[in-house]
Amino acid sequence: MINAFKLEGGQLKPTLNLTDKDLKSAVWIDVFEPTEHELELLNNASMLPIPDIDEVTELEGTSHHEEYDGGFQINCLFMHRKVDEVLNINVAFIINEQSIITLADDEVPELRLLRNRIKKGLKTSTKPKNIFLDLLEMKFEQLGESLQDGYRRLNHISKQVLNVKSKLSIENSIEELAREDDIIGKTRLCLIAGQKDLLFLLRKKNQWLGEDNQIIHELLADLETLLPHNTYLSEKVDFLLNATQGFINIEQNQIIKIFSIMAVVFLPPTMIASIYGMNFSLMPELNWKYGYEVTLILMLISGVAPYLFFKIKGYL
Repeated sequence: MINAFKLEGGQLKPTLNLTDKDLKSAVWIDVFEPTEHELELLNNASMLPIPDIDEVTELEGTSHHEEYDGGFQINCLFMHRKVDEVLNINVAFIINEQSIITLADDEVPELRLLRNRIKKGLKTSTKPKNIFLDLLEMKFEQLGESLQDGYRRLNHISKQVLNVKSKLSIENSIEELAREDDIIGKTRLCLIAGQKDLLFLLRKKNQWLGEDNQIIHELLADLETLLPHNTYLSEKVDFLLNATQGFINIEQNQIIKIFSIMAVVFLPPTMIASIYGMNFSLMPELNWKYGYEVTLILMLISGVAPYLFFKIKGYL
């Protein structure tokens, strides 16, 4: 799908017709899930090479930077939550002085938000480089909110883990912690990729940034405050996971201890019963008048004695 926006009256306005002329005059062209026909229109309208959509989605393209005469391409990594699944989506930014093209294989929330602002007539940046910087700022804001949500979720999980009375909550926490670890890892990947993108822009400051050099430094400062928080959440997940596994091991050891004590308690009565269960003719105790009763009492004593011993020692 192609969404094009051109400059009218000092503001960006949606372009209803997607002809070659309209696309060539557009300041921002946003493309996601493009068809072959839409890619053909885009290639005809763009003054810069358009990458293949499969190349955009490759993982190694997360920090891909390509320079051309009069412009460049940056592949930026964005995070997108779909129901219970969190995805990293690669977006290719093809930028020159006249226009910016965004290309992705799926819809990105930050791009959708900026499109909606333009369609509502809200004031937005009108220069390609400023549109790109606005999208990066929105990306870092979204990642910051994701880290805050992750902190709240981990606090909830920690209460479940440390509530030793609830065995079921401990077992359920493992799946939740695995999900949080996946989100934190994908968030860190976006932050690292964003850091590389900003450093690439700083290297081009004489050619492209100009007065926006300070904005890049501010975005880098914001990013550097998010990275330690991401590291803290990752360490918290590791701690909670280790604590969860520790509680499970304690519970399993407790079960094994009970079975071990039961084996020791029943061992002496079992040995006595085995001895007098043998079929030998020369067993004097078989002729005792109260042999049966004495044997039962002996088995009872031999079973109770180890139990009392373990009870006194505090093993039970």
